[in-house]
Amino acid sequence: MKRFVGSDAKHLPPVDLVVDDAPVYFIGPATRDNPMAHIRTRLMGNVVFHDRKIKWNRITLQLTGKAGLNIQAPVSSLPREAVQGDMNSGSTTLQTTITVCEVEKELIFTGAPVIDFGLHLPTHLPPSIKAKHAFVEYTLVANFSAGSFFKKYRIQRTVQVKRHYLPNPSALIPSVEHHGVREWFEWSAEVPKAASAESGELVVALRWSVEKERVEVDRVELAIEELETYRFSTKSGVHNLPPKVIQFPSTTYHPPTFSTSSETHFVRAPLHLTKTPKLLQPARCHHFDPFLEISHRCRLTIHFTAGSNAKPVELQFPVIVTDCPASAADTEQERPPQRRNVGGDDAVGVDLDLPEYTPRYEVSVE
Repeated sequence: MKRFVGSDAKHLPPVDLVVDDAPVYFIGPATRDNPMAHIRTRLMGNVVFHDRKIKWNRITLQLTGKAGLNIQAPVSSLPREAVQGDMNSGSTTLQTTITVCEVEKELIFTGAPVIDFGLHLPTHLPPSIKAKHAFVEYTLVANFSAGSFFKKYRIQRTVQVKRHYLPNPSALIPSVEHHGVREWFEWSAEVPKAASAESGELVVALRWSVEKERVEVDRVELAIEELETYRFSTKSGVHNLPPKVIQFPSTTYHPPTFSTSSETHFVRAPLHLTKTPKLLQPARCHHFDPFLEISHRCRLTIHFTAGSNAKPVELQFPVIVTDCPASAADTEQERPPQRRNVGGDDAVGVDLDLPEYTPRYEVSVE
């Protein structure tokens, strides 16, 4: 007797690998000093068995992360030990790929139609990225083996890993106060360490004091700049190529006509994270991996009234442009009991210093 099989079941593979749609994410820099470095994020998913007649002998999951660099660099920017011949002519290709993680887990086939799994990931992983000259990518491979009639089956899935520097939009962002004096002009600026993509802007609190008989402040310009820095390593250490600086449009603040030295001026600038007809390349969030760092700084320019012959005062301050996790429930995390029911601004202590990787992620470029 001929057995009839539904059209949908006929085209299904014997087994399928399903990865949770929510990306895996970490909070804070990949350093041991990060208060949240102890949190182990898990990659969740399941294996679905469509053909129940196959008895699988072994099921192995393997998550592999790779980082690569491929860039043309001027010879003059390279260290002397990495160059053979004239250092003042031409360019050379820097190309390498390294493995940043390998996580394996074996599943036991019990005959159930679905097996759920969770892979514990190392806390130092760099986030996924596909840049012009560098990449970080993660793949999850499931290998299945059965009897002699159906020996092996392999499934591969791409996994997205993200890293955020703020736990939630309501987190309290610390600020750094900078101050200085130039002859008759004294200034003080309170700059936040980070700017949230959810807020969409950077706000700097600025105060100044001038001798109005000589000069007055006419306007203040604030702009965001993005630095794209590629790095590589040799036996002598880590070397950075000259950064590519992307300047975004500035905003202009005009102080009130009658302002005093004790008045605080709040200067705002958009983060330019959205693509527009006038902005073909929007700003990206802070990123750090073995070969690429995307960082930001704000440029504050103070202009004085015409006729004073005073040169503008230009100031630059580092800032971390970051976003927050879409939802704390998207990814299952293990937290200490004392932190589970804490919320609001004091939910976590976040270290907003720039991350530094340990030397095991640095390889020599041949």
